[in-house]
Amino acid sequence: MDDFRGDVYMATVLLERNRWTVEKRPSFRVSDWLERFADAGFDGIELWENHAALCAPEELAALESSALPIAIFSSYAALDDACAAERERVADLAGRLRARRIKFNFGSDPSQAEAYVRNLKEWRTLLPQDCALLCECHPGTIAEEPAGAAELFGLLDGIPVQVIVHAFFLPADRLRESFKCHGRAVTHVHVQVVDEEGARQRLDWDADLVKERLHILREEGFSGSLSLEFTGGTAAPDEDIEALFRNAVADLDFLRDALEEERLTGQ
Repeated sequence: MDDFRGDVYMATVLLERNRWTVEKRPSFRVSDWLERFADAGFDGIELWENHAALCAPEELAALESSALPIAIFSSYAALDDACAAERERVADLAGRLRARRIKFNFGSDPSQAEAYVRNLKEWRTLLPQDCALLCECHPGTIAEEPAGAAELFGLLDGIPVQVIVHAFFLPADRLRESFKCHGRAVTHVHVQVVDEEGARQRLDWDADLVKERLHILREEGFSGSLSLEFTGGTAAPDEDIEALFRNAVADLDFLRDALEEERLTGQ
């Protein structure tokens, strides 16, 4: 398949040591890294929400003027009724940053499915028309199961929703099920590999797994984009931002080579 050569983005959460703390305060300025991301060869950025929502005005201005596209705004705004103001703020940020897509999650309470859908439809009206909805069908949410997510999307009165898959984390049969249920709506991959103990790995540390899942993606007709979400050293006791970036660049290089190899194999 000639179009199997997707853009690869740097997810800024990969470098963020405070990603899982209660406060989730940014520990670095993304603008300081934009040139390095571009020089490494990334096609754009998946921006962690708090890198824009909790930054200083001058940092937000720098992100607004970024030459490297903010391809995805990774939002954690809840779809609960009580969170309308948060969704409004996020919609404003997505517009200011000219984000092409906004990542969102459904909540975890099945009894609130109707409210989640209603609020997502309302949120869509606040977003720029050229900013697509991108659902991370995350474990623990009511969209975790592909068939269940498809049912939710069917309640949106024709509003299109794109889908993220965790291609290197999900079992292979679950990955194929995502394509069976969502088809061409699967447009993005969050890239992370873990070992048997759950520690994040560099891609070349489990090369066979990565190549197997890329083969599945090609077979299923995937032609979308990918974000490096985590890498070797993520959440390790000696986690270091420079080491994480070096590993992310190594992952980028490995992924580019593996994508090209799979593309050529499929011709």
